Amino acid sequence: MDKDFDFDNIGKQTPYRTSDNFFEEVQRRVMVQTGIAQRQKRRRLQMIVATTFAVAAVLAGLLFVPSFLPADSPLSDTKVLAVDNVTLSIDPVDNWIKNLSDEELEELVSFSENDIFLN
Repeated sequence: MDKDFDFDNIGKQTPYRTSDNFFEEVQRRVMVQTGIAQRQKRRRLQMIVATTFAVAAVLAGLLFVPSFLPADSPLSDTKVLAVDNVTLSIDPVDNWIKNLSDEELEELVSFSENDIFLN
């Protein structure tokens, strides 16, 4: 065996020739003969149907569920919740803001004006 083997002497040409689109055609024929193409089409259809049903369910939930909530539900749009018929309690955030000093309120406003996510 020759220890001084030189790859440059071999060259870059191969003795084998193939027709144009040979590998794409072989791939297509193998997929048709094994039934993979049919299964892929069936699976794609199943995914489309499942996705359509999921989107329809989400839309139905967004459209119809809020109309079934009672008006005095905690999930309704009320800002003030009735504790009983006489006394009303204010939201804790409103109490927190009410107890802030003027300097703290000015600082909070300046933070919100400079916040890149809010503006």
